[in-house]
Amino acid sequence: MKQQELIEVATRIDKALAANKLSQAKQLAKKLVSANRSAGLAYLGVVALREEKLDECERVLLESYSINNAQNLALANLIPLYMKKRDFGKAIAYGEQAFARMPQNKSVTINYAAALLQEQQYTKVIEILNPLLDLEKPNVSIVSGLISAYRSTFRYDKAKELLAIADTHFPDHQDVARLKADTFAESDPFAALESFKRALEIRPDNVPTLWNMSLVQLRTGDFNGGWINYDHGLSHEVGKIGRPLPKLFQGTPVITDLKNLDKEKWTFATCEQGIGDQILFLGSLPQLHADFPKLALICERRMAPILARSFPAIPMYEYGLGPMLAYNPSIVNGIVPIGSIQKYYRNSREAYLEHRQAYLVPNAGKVERYRDALLQKVGGRKLIGFSWKGGYWERSQKTKTLEIELWDPLFQEHPDCIFVCLQYGEVAKEKEYLTKKYKNVRFIDGIDFKKDLDSWHALACACHEIVSVSTALVHFAGASGVRIHLLLSEKGAPFIWQLEGEEAICYPNVSIYRKRVEQTASDFFNGVARKMRAI
Repeated sequence: MKQQELIEVATRIDKALAANKLSQAKQLAKKLVSANRSAGLAYLGVVALREEKLDECERVLLESYSINNAQNLALANLIPLYMKKRDFGKAIAYGEQAFARMPQNKSVTINYAAALLQEQQYTKVIEILNPLLDLEKPNVSIVSGLISAYRSTFRYDKAKELLAIADTHFPDHQDVARLKADTFAESDPFAALESFKRALEIRPDNVPTLWNMSLVQLRTGDFNGGWINYDHGLSHEVGKIGRPLPKLFQGTPVITDLKNLDKEKWTFATCEQGIGDQILFLGSLPQLHADFPKLALICERRMAPILARSFPAIPMYEYGLGPMLAYNPSIVNGIVPIGSIQKYYRNSREAYLEHRQAYLVPNAGKVERYRDALLQKVGGRKLIGFSWKGGYWERSQKTKTLEIELWDPLFQEHPDCIFVCLQYGEVAKEKEYLTKKYKNVRFIDGIDFKKDLDSWHALACACHEIVSVSTALVHFAGASGVRIHLLLSEKGAPFIWQLEGEEAICYPNVSIYRKRVEQTASDFFNGVARKMRAI
């Protein structure tokens, strides 16, 4: 086939794809394969992508690209392919290559930005989308991506500026209505709920909208509706920012409706999400066990010692064994994610308050040893555990963290107490800062706070009190009955701490200190120090 003929065939394929005539496009692409295998396979990949035949699409696109790494059509379509397969790491890897080669290609840039958003790489999203922003004739995907990135980096002025433009050009676009709701979720959650309702009027079955809405519903105290929508977080459409179960469970029946459980069969409740969420959700496990006596729990290995001690009547299995045990339909119902049982047992504020009690049991021997060792070294003074940062995702870290340099009033106001660092992760910089400045601060060596949760939990319970931002420490210690002083920044907080109130609804002995927007950090921490002294 001569060059001119190749161009003519490729043009006909493009026209067929534009008209969504996939059979015609596939037939022409097969004809092209014999003359230019890389180009023909690339077009076959595009057709397979349109037909949602993802494995076939992956096979032909990768072969096309391996034959000719200058094959831009194959490279460009590998990004949306891996987005659909929820493999965002590969989508970003190919997106980076495609963007470097085709920086002015809107489709490539938009797909690359979508992958970056899934991995919360917001600064990069702004960097690549801004040059393509046309305020007079905006592209909805570009504007939406920028709004999401600006909102997620707390640049609300820029987000709202672009929202006004999007509202003007795309008043009935579902994504714009959802982003408007997301932008107001923390500053005005009740206004956000109205925007979510508007988005759902446009597209009632949009799963990401229902998921995002659930978090605002829960924050505002609508536990009944919030927990129902919370189950949408299990959907592949929401992805990593929702409630993804371990890949081990693919193919295992997942049950979110307890009405579908046969009491004569075994049910496997499975832990999910971060360890703080797991502890919160496990507060309702005894009620589930009472209703379904044939209950077992699947959990992380590092959690197993604590949970086996806390729920001795419930068999405990690690994640690796879970799928094998749960997939036997003759004697097993399937797995129930523990977040999905909340709608039955924690569907109101009153339900939380009724069950506000300690339910985690620390390792008593370790608690005694740690407390004795610390008190002997410091002469019998009060032990206060502390933690200043939390969150897995970059945005949640910025929301929760209160930099250690701001904490001076606490250490100064309590010179007769020993502050025990319970912060997991890298703390070398803060350790150097605090140990030079204060003699009443201790850092513990020899315990890996992330891996050895049993020892970390015991160390937290060895303290007489805890002062911390919203992190897993608060859930572990709070669920064990330890006195907690919870510090919340003005940037928002997880739903369980609600919008107001000085006491937690989920655990006993948790006092909440909420920093106001107009309040300086100094005033906030001085106020906390005084209140802690008074309690």
